[in-house]
Amino acid sequence: MGLSDVFKYISHFRHAGHQVGRKIGDMLEVLTYAAIVREPDLHSRLQVEPKLFGFSDAGHKVEFTLLNEEQLDKNGNPQVRNGGEIKDPGTIFAFIECKKVGVEQTVNTRFKKDFIKHNNKSFKVPFDTYFPVSFAPRGEESHSYEVMFCSQNDPKHPHEIIIRKLQNDDFHFAEKITKDARIIFTLSDENISEVLGNSQSLRDVNYSLNNCKILEVVAVNNDNVIALLNDCLPGPQTPEKAKQSSFVALDVRKRRFNSCDKRENENTLISVLVLTEFSHWEQKSQNMIKAYIDKNFVVSDSLIVDAFTKFEEAFGEGFYEKVTKSSFENDKDVRELALKIVNEYEGKIFLDLDDNKVKKFTFVNGQLAFIS
Repeated sequence: MGLSDVFKYISHFRHAGHQVGRKIGDMLEVLTYAAIVREPDLHSRLQVEPKLFGFSDAGHKVEFTLLNEEQLDKNGNPQVRNGGEIKDPGTIFAFIECKKVGVEQTVNTRFKKDFIKHNNKSFKVPFDTYFPVSFAPRGEESHSYEVMFCSQNDPKHPHEIIIRKLQNDDFHFAEKITKDARIIFTLSDENISEVLGNSQSLRDVNYSLNNCKILEVVAVNNDNVIALLNDCLPGPQTPEKAKQSSFVALDVRKRRFNSCDKRENENTLISVLVLTEFSHWEQKSQNMIKAYIDKNFVVSDSLIVDAFTKFEEAFGEGFYEKVTKSSFENDKDVRELALKIVNEYEGKIFLDLDDNKVKKFTFVNGQLAFIS
């Protein structure tokens, strides 16, 4: 498993990246919402975020359900339902969940052991002391760096961070130490490793990431540097998300058909899961959702990044606050932009994991259909 291109995109935002990162799932929902709304026969049958009850009597909050009966206002326009409860799954012909599992940043174990804690998130690193940062990919050449914060008294590198690489005597990195500086160590899917300085971000690399580590400078004191070294882990919560989505499908199916078993060519009640950052989904989790959920789709990282970029251009700083289903419903500009993005692909934004074809959602003969 590697790190997603969406993670590369949000790294540009630094601390605000945590806020943007939390919006990836919301963007997935907004694009899925737009892909449904562009189809009039689906739009008029849409109920958003109801509690859908299963055999266990648990109410599962799902992103979208599609009702058997059209919901129209007095002028004949689609009237989307919001919230509520669906206790009879016989009143719907499909339900759609959206899931994303991002990159989790955790403090490097060796770094945590070697240095005294400053607070819950950072550590005191003395000047003029090397510490290691390394990658050891299985079956491949290792990449071992030694990093040091130089004191003001260093004759060659006063108040600089210097980095050397054990496998390459010619490698040398030096940069001024400043508060809020960030150094990124990358490892590509082809076992290439680089060091990105404070003025760079992961957007500057054109390869896929297998791994990366991020060194953050919190403060520079007289006798030490307050810093943090994070390992970036792809999708540690993926198995849990796979279990959650699979249980919803099983539970609702059991309530509707008195059986948990998937039915071949299901069209009466279709369970749908839409994912993004799919590189974070390891094979076991993929196997689970394919075993229990009728249809599984992926919205590509490139489309999510494209959508974020267009929202950023349209709405400026704080654009991520616009990325919500509520904004799609109530903000004309957000709705128009989301529909424009999806319409550029003629609604075909969903990669079908069954046949690897990109498809759109549509309505055919009273059923949810997927057309490439």
